[in-house]
Amino acid sequence: MRALAEYVMLGRRQAIIIVLLCGFFPFLNFFSAAVVALVTLRKGRNEGLVILLWSMLPAGSSWAMGDISPMFLMTGTFAMAMALRNTLSWQLVLLLATAIGLATQLSLLVQTGYQVQIEFMVNDSLQAQLNQDAQAQYTAEQIVDLLISFYGAYHALMVTICLMIGRWWQSLLYNPGGFQQEFHNLRIDPRVMTLLLGVILVGLMDIPPLDRWLPLFCIVPMLAGLAIAHYMVAKKTMGTPWLVLIYATVLMMAPAIILLGLTDSLLDLRKRIDQPKE
Repeated sequence: MRALAEYVMLGRRQAIIIVLLCGFFPFLNFFSAAVVALVTLRKGRNEGLVILLWSMLPAGSSWAMGDISPMFLMTGTFAMAMALRNTLSWQLVLLLATAIGLATQLSLLVQTGYQVQIEFMVNDSLQAQLNQDAQAQYTAEQIVDLLISFYGAYHALMVTICLMIGRWWQSLLYNPGGFQQEFHNLRIDPRVMTLLLGVILVGLMDIPPLDRWLPLFCIVPMLAGLAIAHYMVAKKTMGTPWLVLIYATVLMMAPAIILLGLTDSLLDLRKRIDQPKE
């Protein structure tokens, strides 16, 4: 990964080569977005915009084939990289990611083909289960609604991950340990977290449209929870197995990590972790 970052930083031509090579492969296009982030963070808006425009070639071809996600990924990551470069505020960046996720969620109103594609895939899967005499626990409509509710959250999370990769690369090359310190110190302002908590509670009461946007508004507290968990593991020198356990918790019990992020915002758990034992 360091070698890739070093190659990208050799010059514009090298960065363009990587965004094009990675951009035309669906499972590698997030590296294109990370390169856009790295160039923008290090060299500024004008150079980042050049790389972004080149990344639009594979993203545009994907859009022509019906997949608009790479377009959101490239432009969203560029916008967040500019915000981080100008403000150095991860809180602002994560709120921007939420706004990007909401925009992508609302884009489904005009992406009629996407929902039809999801419905086809779900119906096909359920039919395969019925052919095997398996009992479906949920209706096709329920499964489609659930998948669509994660559309905005998925994009918000992906643009954040791409930005984090770009920031990590920048830290590796020019400021070792800098990204780790930034992430460990990530804590959301209590007023902002209280507002997010209110939105989450309204969503939990099945009040539309927030009930369908609930996963999106959980992204910020979840990342804040991961940040304080990483800080705790590093501060107490607990080792890598604890980090593995934490990410397993995210996969199996995400509400626990979300609650941890909410708690840290309101109570500032770092002060308690840093208190010397008597």
